[in-house]
Amino acid sequence: MKNLKTFRLLVCCLLFAQTAFSQPAVKPLNTPKMNYFSLSDVQLLDGDFKHIQDMTHRYLLTLEPDRLCSWFRREAGLTPKAPPYPGWESDRGYIIPGHILGFYLSSMSMMYETTGDPEIIKRLEYTLSELDACQDASGDGYLSAVVDGRQVYKEVLTGDYKIDMGHLAGKGEPTYIMNKIQLGLYGVYTKCHLPLAKKVLVRMTDWFGENMLNKMDEAAVQKLLICEHGSLGESFMDVYELTGESKYRDWAVRLNDHRMLIPASEGRDILAGWHANCQIQKFTGFEYVYRFSGDKRYTDAAQFFWERVVADHTWAMGGNSTGEHFFAKSEYDNRVQRNGGPESCNSVNMLRLTEALYQDYAKPEMLDYYERVLTNHLLGAYEPERGMVTYITKLQPGGFKTYSTEYNSFWCCTGTGFESPAKFQKMVYTYDARSLYVNLFIPSTLEWKAKGVTLRQTTKIPDEEQTSIELQMKKAQTFSLKIRHPYWVESGKLTVTVNGEVQKIVSTSSQFVEINRKWKDGDKIVVQLPMQLSVTPLTPSQKFVSFAYGPVILAAEINSKDLDKEDYWDEHDTWGQRNTVAHLVPARKITSLTGTPENILNRTKKVSASPLTFKTEGNYTLVPFNRIHYSRYVVYFPVGLRFISSAAVETATISAVATPESYTVYGMRYSYTDKAHANKTGQSTGNSIVLNNLPSGTTTPVSVSCKVVPKGKIDTVWIDSKVDVQTITQAAFDTYLNETKPFPSGARHILSAAKPCELNGGDFDIGGEGISFHKHGTTWHGDSTYRPNGGDPINKVNIWNENPACHGIAWANDGDWVVYTLEVQDAGVYKVEVCHSGNSGHSVSCDIDYLNYWGTFSFPGITWGQTMYTTVGTVNLSAGKHKMKWTFWGNPGFMGLRFTKE
Repeated sequence: MKNLKTFRLLVCCLLFAQTAFSQPAVKPLNTPKMNYFSLSDVQLLDGDFKHIQDMTHRYLLTLEPDRLCSWFRREAGLTPKAPPYPGWESDRGYIIPGHILGFYLSSMSMMYETTGDPEIIKRLEYTLSELDACQDASGDGYLSAVVDGRQVYKEVLTGDYKIDMGHLAGKGEPTYIMNKIQLGLYGVYTKCHLPLAKKVLVRMTDWFGENMLNKMDEAAVQKLLICEHGSLGESFMDVYELTGESKYRDWAVRLNDHRMLIPASEGRDILAGWHANCQIQKFTGFEYVYRFSGDKRYTDAAQFFWERVVADHTWAMGGNSTGEHFFAKSEYDNRVQRNGGPESCNSVNMLRLTEALYQDYAKPEMLDYYERVLTNHLLGAYEPERGMVTYITKLQPGGFKTYSTEYNSFWCCTGTGFESPAKFQKMVYTYDARSLYVNLFIPSTLEWKAKGVTLRQTTKIPDEEQTSIELQMKKAQTFSLKIRHPYWVESGKLTVTVNGEVQKIVSTSSQFVEINRKWKDGDKIVVQLPMQLSVTPLTPSQKFVSFAYGPVILAAEINSKDLDKEDYWDEHDTWGQRNTVAHLVPARKITSLTGTPENILNRTKKVSASPLTFKTEGNYTLVPFNRIHYSRYVVYFPVGLRFISSAAVETATISAVATPESYTVYGMRYSYTDKAHANKTGQSTGNSIVLNNLPSGTTTPVSVSCKVVPKGKIDTVWIDSKVDVQTITQAAFDTYLNETKPFPSGARHILSAAKPCELNGGDFDIGGEGISFHKHGTTWHGDSTYRPNGGDPINKVNIWNENPACHGIAWANDGDWVVYTLEVQDAGVYKVEVCHSGNSGHSVSCDIDYLNYWGTFSFPGITWGQTMYTTVGTVNLSAGKHKMKWTFWGNPGFMGLRFTKE
């Protein structure tokens, strides 16, 4: 017995020594606002996340280290002990050998921290010994799996080499592979406490710093960074953190792409057209550089990027981009119909960025986003039989998920795919100096060792609307328990009971509910999280809508009889798209919904709470998207007939818009109650109606029926709907008319029968941001000599001189707008023309006195640098002052306006 106690004491001492040895040498300059628990402190309980984590654990142990190290031995001049894996590791299509080993090291280190499985340590020790042997054979610390990698770097030093996003001197992403290996070694050292990992990491980092970076000027480094390189700023700063040697910090600061850093730090969104995953990783690197350098530009860039991706580049299920690239907001309606969708790597790396930012700033909205991605995109990306992951999650209506194979794919998403499950529990709980935070509602336990508290959370969300928390502790103690009030629960609706007693709390969405009290062993907290069904348009056009219930996105399975089981599994050279290309579903075969989002919502009913199920008007059965596998599905539902309304004081317009694949509109009927409480009815033969004598400053429900012919039919049918019209008050309208003034002053803005009125695009009103114009970012590109400082002390919009006679607006972002005041001298009908420049694909919409005219108007394409006038439509204007607002989509080159009385 005495010998056994001595042995246990020795083991504890060794573990303590190893842990102490792996502590950082330097700490961030700014104290983090939030702290994460060790993965070993948080354990998942039975459920979907635990199932995937367990499958990933088993899968990792089937991978052979000798095959993963094969290319490394070859490049070190050693005989490989086994052939490399196929797929992206060695054959067919895109090859980036060695990247999977980096992901393997990261995942295995986190899986060890999660499970404590000693078999993982055995595998890692062997893998490290192989990498150490490769460095010894190289003689100078060089470590790479890139074929002829030394020659690649010699070419880089000459400056005369070819480079693009995916290739450096003809080889696939050498610095990206290096970054993944570095991150993996850092994880093995800090989580598994294996000293050899640090030795290998420092030697390979020294080689690159001394043999490459020290021999390159800044221009040469920036050229090097054109090729995808992951988050090199992060991995080099990791080495600085472990060693405290300033050279690693200095190298880390140099390894940041200024093409992203500069515009993002200045608040400019230039992301459209850029490869998404390539950029996301850079910003995680920026945040790490900020932590240890204190240079605020880096964190400003990281925060701005995160905000823009979440607000403007993210699908309902949390993923971003399509076809691997960011795109403009105006393109969503088009992109959702393509064979593409968000890449799994993007979401994994956006969550890594969110983890870094949340630790530094602890903003609750970051948790809202984290939950949306984790619950919908990532949980739904893993098939339930083998735990394999999708590369692209298709959002095209009728698409389906295709998964990697276990030993033939090895995409980048294969790597992040077995990295992410190892840390599914990372964000469930966090803590600061005074509080414990419950961030996510996932079945799990927490060992809060510093307080001697054990927490157990059980929930069946979304099949139930609550989570239960039980506390265990040896002695009673006081601390603050903060429970996240998620965005999907209305303010004031979340309730908390402690041991059956309702708590008096302040409950606000996207914030935390705080319960500060003396807790004792056995306390039970029940949090009621009432959920609501919501219907959200993809864009303001309302051509497509998605459904959500609480935190989950809902989708519908559709007929998949044309597919066999093997169609859901990708060959190793296909990038996750081949099968859906071969089995596309024509848009006309996807049943459309009809009406406004409110109509669709009211006609969708819950039919089961567990398992969660809804039925829509078109007989779609809706279930959580993350539960759909081996089936076609619809996430974004086409709306075959929708309504667009706009309203002023006592007037409104309603237009019926039908997709050609669904209906043709031949007339409209309407009914509403006017301001005199009289029932007004009428009809039109077209697709729009005008409503008059409405009560001002209130909402008026309008019953609308459309006479349509369904696609492929002859007989007409009537489709009923309801549209709520919101008018404004006369006082609000008068304020709107007078809150800006024309630029320049004088007769230029007067419309009369005498001659056409012509305005330059740059002649928009004076009034400032959000009043006379709206601009994403700071300035429009161009020449400010025509309108110095915008002609407005608080207006920093510059005007571009496309044509000496036409000072117009260019380089507008989607959703930018400007306002013009018009003084109508002679009432009547005026033809409205726009002078524009640029290629096709550009469009505008126009509101006059709050009423929308002509919908979204697309311009014909012309040669860039030339201009032409295109008639947008006609409008009947009364005498007096009017306001015209133009909103831009796709940078139309808005050069000027012309009004001609008919």
